[in-house]
Amino acid sequence: MNESDPLAQLRDIHLPEAIPLWPPAPGWWLLTLSAILCLALIARVWLRRQRARIYRQEALKELDDILGNEQLSQKVQSIFHLLRQTAKTATKKENIASLPVGPFLEFLRATSHDSLFRCDPQKVGLILYATPKQHDPECSVELCKSLASDARLWIKKHSIRGQD
Repeated sequence: MNESDPLAQLRDIHLPEAIPLWPPAPGWWLLTLSAILCLALIARVWLRRQRARIYRQEALKELDDILGNEQLSQKVQSIFHLLRQTAKTATKKENIASLPVGPFLEFLRATSHDSLFRCDPQKVGLILYATPKQHDPECSVELCKSLASDARLWIKKHSIRGQD
């Protein structure tokens, strides 16, 4: 070897050791923790909304039972009772179910996005609280159909401020 040749004195390049995969760097820990928290939050919100919509499904099933099984004289009363129960469940307020016919129909109109429940509160009250002999059967059929279709739409689409 020639001592005057500086290139002969160089050593081979030594590569550093490979970076291990475990344990990850602190940034990866934070990213993983953030992803887990986001997924948990999304799952919680989704479950809460699903649970909040169960009463709608139950009410629609009961409405189908009412329309399929009951006689005309009982349908209007049963539909109105179902609407009161559903409104009470949706608002979590006891006093909603005890409102008179007019204010209750106004509440239903206010919480629906469509123009529903435009029927006359006096006719509804007459059919609800009078004997079948005291009201017109044709009016009952028309009111029952209107109330049933409005009830179905209201159950599906209503929104109470602060809850939906």
